Amino acid sequence: MKRASVLLASLLSFAMVLPAQAGGHGGQHGHGGHGGHGGHYGNHYRGSGNHWLAPVLGAALVGSVIYAASTPSYAAPVVVQQQYVPPSRVAYFCPTSQQFYPNVSTCQVPWQQTSY
Repeated sequence: MKRASVLLASLLSFAMVLPAQAGGHGGQHGHGGHGGHGGHYGNHYRGSGNHWLAPVLGAALVGSVIYAASTPSYAAPVVVQQQYVPPSRVAYFCPTSQQFYPNVSTCQVPWQQTSY
């Protein structure tokens, strides 16, 4: 959505610059000025002072649209917090001697694991 709004704003700005560039000459083009070549050159240079402004603004707007469209947008990482589960405590019980390890170091039958 952000890219679309940047693109729309840039295109609207660009559309406003184009009419300003198209109407910059006035109406005389050097004919019927104040006489001779002075009037021709005076009118010609007086009207052409800002002809560079619209192309530069247009290029800047187009460049910013291209930059905004090509810049990846990153979503905030999702943090999943897991519950802490303490390790289970296990003791080994010998049924024949009725005692736990390490009180009894060997057992004739398999050890039984018990949680405590």
